[in-house]
Amino acid sequence: MITPSQRGTTTVSEKAVRRIAGRAAAEALPGRAVTATGVTAAVRGQRAEVSLDLALPYPATVADSVGLVQEHVATRIRQLSGLDVPRAEVSVRALRADAPLLRAGPPAGGDARPAARRWWSSRRLPVAVVTGAAALVCGALTLDVARVRLLGLPPARWRGDAVDWLSTHGAGDLPVVLGGAGAALTGLVLVVLAVTPGQRRLLPLSPPVDQPVFALDRSAVSALVEEAVSDVAGIGRARVRVGRRRVLVRARLSFGDREAARVGVEAAARLAVGGCALPRAPRLRVRLQPDQAWRQSPAADPAPVPQPAEKAPVAPPTQGRQT
Repeated sequence: MITPSQRGTTTVSEKAVRRIAGRAAAEALPGRAVTATGVTAAVRGQRAEVSLDLALPYPATVADSVGLVQEHVATRIRQLSGLDVPRAEVSVRALRADAPLLRAGPPAGGDARPAARRWWSSRRLPVAVVTGAAALVCGALTLDVARVRLLGLPPARWRGDAVDWLSTHGAGDLPVVLGGAGAALTGLVLVVLAVTPGQRRLLPLSPPVDQPVFALDRSAVSALVEEAVSDVAGIGRARVRVGRRRVLVRARLSFGDREAARVGVEAAARLAVGGCALPRAPRLRVRLQPDQAWRQSPAADPAPVPQPAEKAPVAPPTQGRQT
């Protein structure tokens, strides 16, 4: 009797998951151009964690587009690989002009949206610097101690010089004080980096879902508002700066009425920002500056007020002479 051999296992590589996620993102919005500029994936057992950087078409509702992409990517990965994707992080890095669609305004019933938390930065650069410095110092010290203990060689010169220098300098010496202050400042900076989220260029979104896991780059919001403001009649150029709590719009007026153009710019900017599903509507500030060739539209002359007719002077009666 032949005993059955142990069955093999199928392993889905991270490269395959990345390719599936990129293709799924491109086909998530039928008829619209979605580009995955960056895809990262990590496979842990029967689960996969996917993060995508996207360039979405506009004008469109960013929150709805991201939600569709997120759902379609998770579904396709589950169908093609059998891996479960409980969370797919999506970052919108750019907005690109596509087929014209109507912009969506704020949701009916007010501006209240579910609370959204800022994304936490991985702090790769500080971690790499601290880890590299600690690894260099500890590695050099460990190597020298191993040479002395195992091979019977004399200690390195730099270790002896360091021990001699530390034995001749006390806690009140200036180099020691400066070194301690530098170490304390470095520790304070690391603590601040550890307790703050970072990622200030990303604005977390709060679409109508239970757990929002995507954010929008500030440059994408700026491009969306600039496009909306440029469509206002009479506006030549527009520059937009988006902060966490304020949107500053600088526009140049080429022709038309100044007050009407200001009202149009404010309405277009509020409509564009409202379609981004931000958890809190930012304050809008508009600076409208006319061009040098701009001239104020002449106001209509008021109708002349009729004046009462002047009475002709009455000539005095002439007196005749008697002859």
